[in-house]
This record gives sequence, C-alpha cells and structure tokens, in this order.
Amino acid sequence: MGSDSILAGIGATVLAVTLLVCGFAACCLPVTTASLAGAVSTGADSLYTHEQLVSLAQETRAFTVDAHSSMEEARESLAADVVAAAREASAEGAPKYSQWTQQAKQVLGDAEGEGGAVAADDGAAAGDGSALETMDALAKVSDRYALDADAVSHLEDCNGLITGLSSYLGMIGVAALIIALVLGFRKQFAALAFMLRMGPALLLAVLVVLGLWGVIDFNGLFAAFHSLFFVDGTWTFNYDSLLISMYPIDFWMGMGAVWVGSAIGVGLLCFAAGCLFAWKAQVQHRELEEAAAADAARSKKRRKKGRR
Repeated sequence: MGSDSILAGIGATVLAVTLLVCGFAACCLPVTTASLAGAVSTGADSLYTHEQLVSLAQETRAFTVDAHSSMEEARESLAADVVAAAREASAEGAPKYSQWTQQAKQVLGDAEGEGGAVAADDGAAAGDGSALETMDALAKVSDRYALDADAVSHLEDCNGLITGLSSYLGMIGVAALIIALVLGFRKQFAALAFMLRMGPALLLAVLVVLGLWGVIDFNGLFAAFHSLFFVDGTWTFNYDSLLISMYPIDFWMGMGAVWVGSAIGVGLLCFAAGCLFAWKAQVQHRELEEAAAADAARSKKRRKKGRR
C-alpha cells in the first residue's frame, strides 16, 4: 500500500470527523436555537410565555456556547435576563400573573409580605445584592421560576467543554483540508476521490447506527451521549423546570435532526467532489495509458530502424 493510499485512508477518517463537527457547528448557531425554541418551547406548562421562553433560550445558548472573558460576568448577565423576564411574567396584568406565588413575588420585590420583601432567609430582595443572588433565591422557591445552581453549573460545564474542544475540532478540519490539498497538488486524484467519498460513507455508517438507536430509544441515546462528557446526576432536571421548559425533549430531537442533516448536506458536497476527482483519475489513467502506448510504439519503431 503506497503512502498516498495511507494518506487517503487517514484523510477519509479525519473528514468523517470534520463532517460531524460541521453538523455540531450548525447546532450552535443562534438561528438554530431561535427556530427550534420557537417551534417547541410552547410555554403551556411554564410560568413564562412562549415569547419569553424563546428569548431566554437564546440568552442561555449564548451563555453556554460563546466564549466569555469573565464567567462571573456571564453568569450575572444571564441571571439579569432571567430576573427581568421573571419580573415581567409576574407583573400584575401579565398572562401568567396568577400562576406566580406570593413567595416568588416577594423574592422579586413585586409584593409586600410579612416582615419584608424576602420570603424566609433564602435570598436577596430586589435591590439587595446581585441579579445572580436574586435568581438563586427565586430558584430556591422553585426551579420553575429560575435557573438553579445545578442548572447554571451544568451550563458552565457545557461551555467549558465546547470552548475547550473548539480549537482542537478546528484543527481536525484543517488537517482534512491539508491532506486534500497535498493529494491534489500531487495529482493523486484516485486517492483524493477515495478520501472525499469514503469520508461521507464512514459518516453515514455511524449516523445509521446512531439513528436506529435514537428511533428505538432516544432517551437512552441522549443519556449515553451526556455520560461521555458529564458526571451522572449533573445533567438531569425536573421536567417542569425553567431549563427544561426552554429546552424540552422535542428541542433536542430537533437539534439531532439539524446535526445529522447539516453533516449529511456537507458530506454530499464532499461526495460529489469525490465523484469529480474519480472522473479526473480515470481521465488521468487513460492519458497515462495512451502516453505509454505512444512511447512503446516510438520505441518499437526506433528498434526496427536500428535493425535496418
């Protein structure tokens, strides 16, 4: 097996990983979260309206996916968005006003209660402390009202994982591009065609297995995926919590569809390019055969002349 064949095999594997990364990148786009949250975050069982859940889902995506110069400031910014939404949702005349308890309103400072504006000793009233402290106090009343400490911690874990791996995943894509360019400059069109067609084929094989698993047991696939990166118990939350209201199971099923669809879409482009280079390899092979035949004919003609 030649070095170009080995390089093509490595390139196919790296390309398959790159296609998966492309699908994940599509999932991280703001428009993806906005579209899916808009479709599935109905707010029917939430203390927030549909529009508020969609807005909070987008703010939470930014906290989870984007790189932050200061995580403390990012937490405070997210908490400020949640607290602002809570004040709006619990304000008199708001669509969900009647579903907010007196205790939750006291934490927000929107209602007077016995002994002051804060229920018990669980947090700070409006105007006292930071937005993060207010959100934490509200979440202690119920995680239906706000993101609790466990939810914020999980989102931070996700951010650390995504931002930490992004540079390495980018290098995988660069490696695939370099291998393709090397094969192209060497005019190893057959090897390049193999790489560009086998990469998507490997991806498709993996997606078929995962797709069948997802159809049979999506919750099991979801749990297995999370267990690869997170400690058990750190990524499960109450079904009616704010986090799950923003991102219900249908949201993640939609994310899976975006991931697979985007990866396959880019893979088809690579496969089409592979077919083009396969045709070029055939043309190259035919030209080499014709050149060899012409050289052989000229050599035979010279030998005949030499015998004369």
